[in-house]
Amino acid sequence: MSDFDTEILIKYIKSFSQQEIMVIGDLIADKFIIGDPERLSREAPVLILRQKNEKILPGGGANAASNISSLGGGVNLIGVIGSDLIGKALKKELQNRNIKTDGVLQDKKRPTAEKTRILAGGDQVVRQQVVRIDHLVTDPISGKLSEKIYRYVENNINSVNGILFSDYGNGLFSSELTQRLINLGEQNQVMTAVDSRYNLSGFKGASIATPNLEEASAACGKVLKSQAEVEGAGLKLRDKLELKYLLITQGGEGMTLFSPGDEIFHIPAANFTEVFDVTGAGDTVVGTLILALASGAEVKEAVNIANTAAGIVVRKSGVAVVTPEELIKEVVKGVS
Repeated sequence: MSDFDTEILIKYIKSFSQQEIMVIGDLIADKFIIGDPERLSREAPVLILRQKNEKILPGGGANAASNISSLGGGVNLIGVIGSDLIGKALKKELQNRNIKTDGVLQDKKRPTAEKTRILAGGDQVVRQQVVRIDHLVTDPISGKLSEKIYRYVENNINSVNGILFSDYGNGLFSSELTQRLINLGEQNQVMTAVDSRYNLSGFKGASIATPNLEEASAACGKVLKSQAEVEGAGLKLRDKLELKYLLITQGGEGMTLFSPGDEIFHIPAANFTEVFDVTGAGDTVVGTLILALASGAEVKEAVNIANTAAGIVVRKSGVAVVTPEELIKEVVKGVS
């Protein structure tokens, strides 16, 4: 943190509450069924669990929105759910987190994307995931829904400070819709940040993209093993995708930022020795990053704040979020 002014970073974090971010993404209901192991089944050599609890949490683009809201930012969420009970429950959970859901559209022809995790363990131990069941339809959404999304963004873009694209490969982002939305952001001088699981190359011209090492390797067509390979590939990738900035997150190896003029900035991972669970850390990084940039932070300052937030969330179990108070505390401690 020695290269950054702590008081200035804290000022940016306190400004998160003044920002409104539009999140456009694949919405997923993360369902958790929690049970206590009781005995082995007579039907098969498997555990019988007595169900104790069930909860539905925001996943995918909904988790990115939840991270921004937890950090104090306003969120206008756009995506698609089914006309089913799980979709209704997800929407209610989002509203409980102060996330605006007027842009969450229903598609009667497809179910809400759902990932169900079965967790087992007693009250005195950390519950472990036994199995995960995914119920996903990844076919492209209809042209009619795509047009509704575009019109909603067009009508609301003047009220936001940034747009976050959260692409989990579930069919929301057709190449045509994606480019129209990026162009719309550029025309209105609204920054666009991209977190794409499988199709980074489809977001050409965005302000910043935040692939992890695996995603960057896929976009480059080869596995990136060393820091030298990451830097060489990152320079080419930023140029190829016409991005203003590219941030490659590298887990325990930190993050590498690529800026105009082929400038490279590497930052070590924050507090990596205390990693408990990396689930959802990418959503935390991109959500914090766009809030910091919207608050006026220089890109290196924003990356530092996002890195600190990631260092907090990986110490938590499951899909977790970070609060401004936690983030300020870590900044003051000088963890970066």
